[in-house]
Amino acid sequence: MPDISGPFAAWRLVELHDQQVLQARLHPGVPADDPALSEWLARWPGRRYVQSGGDGVEITLTRRARVRTRERWWLHALLLVLTLATATVAGCLLVPGDPMGWAESAGHAIPVPARYDLRSVAPGLWFSLPLLCILGAHEAGHWALARRHGMDVSPPWFLPAPPLLSPIGTFGAFIRIRSPLINRAALLDMGAAGPLAGFVLAVPVYLAGLMMSQPLAQRFSGASLAVMTGDGALPLGESILLHVLRAATPMGHAPLVLLHPLAAAGWFGLFFTALNLFPISQLDGGHVVYSLSPRAHRVASRATLALLLGMGWLYTGWWFWAGLVLMIGRGKLAHPPVFDPGFRLDARRRAVAWACLVIFVIAWVPIPFVL
Repeated sequence: MPDISGPFAAWRLVELHDQQVLQARLHPGVPADDPALSEWLARWPGRRYVQSGGDGVEITLTRRARVRTRERWWLHALLLVLTLATATVAGCLLVPGDPMGWAESAGHAIPVPARYDLRSVAPGLWFSLPLLCILGAHEAGHWALARRHGMDVSPPWFLPAPPLLSPIGTFGAFIRIRSPLINRAALLDMGAAGPLAGFVLAVPVYLAGLMMSQPLAQRFSGASLAVMTGDGALPLGESILLHVLRAATPMGHAPLVLLHPLAAAGWFGLFFTALNLFPISQLDGGHVVYSLSPRAHRVASRATLALLLGMGWLYTGWWFWAGLVLMIGRGKLAHPPVFDPGFRLDARRRAVAWACLVIFVIAWVPIPFVL
């Protein structure tokens, strides 16, 4: 490590879990672009954060203190393959004609498909492949930015689910962060990258699927969208964004649109993006709001919990989501603190944070399933 005493007026070196963190302040009058400082920083084997404050230029440097955890890639790959299988089976239920022959086991205690050949399963890939690409892009966004900030983070864990328990064949995906959060800039980059990546992919998937969907002449249960299920058609709600996207296509004039499995994948991709952007606790939206202001996070978390409890009278699934959020936070709405809360967001990062909140507003479906 370079000699610390040279460029800094004051400094401290601490070890946090798997990270060494050096916080320092430059000598008065030394600018952040000083050539000698730049040469010194170039020899630092890790991440660098520099900003000007009231007491001069402040620098935070991080580097790994020990080797990253060895990953069980075989297990991640196995879960991905299993999730692809269960989501493909679920996707076959969204295709008219029952290609896997679920109806043939009607009346059994545990329904099972009658046909497993490639020709029968292939229609479900219209749903499973784009859905897992959206979920994978979401988690890959988190993973890539966390690694960029030097964090020890697991690859995505995909969670397969039989269609009897989940109509889409999966409980989602997640990554595990094993390193401390250094500052609010790192928190925002990691927290916002996931929903932004998923959103950018889900919108064209939904639009492409709309062009392949079937317009119908009459509304169903007051809904404008529906998707096939094993028991018939399931009416779906619309967000502001979904309404605008449908209006921009030839489907905009149809009273009811029966979504193609590709469009259903885009719908669920946008739905999960909005779920994660609720500004509460440790969800992605909670990370975003905390990065803007820890005080605003406390207010937003309480307001969001009240919203979920109130909206639960219109759709009971919001009560489940509120309970899950509380479980993730171990009964609390608070966000874990970052090591250096004084590090400020620049204008670009603040714009990204507000963009995430706008995406939440336009992508959230207040009543997603019209039961």
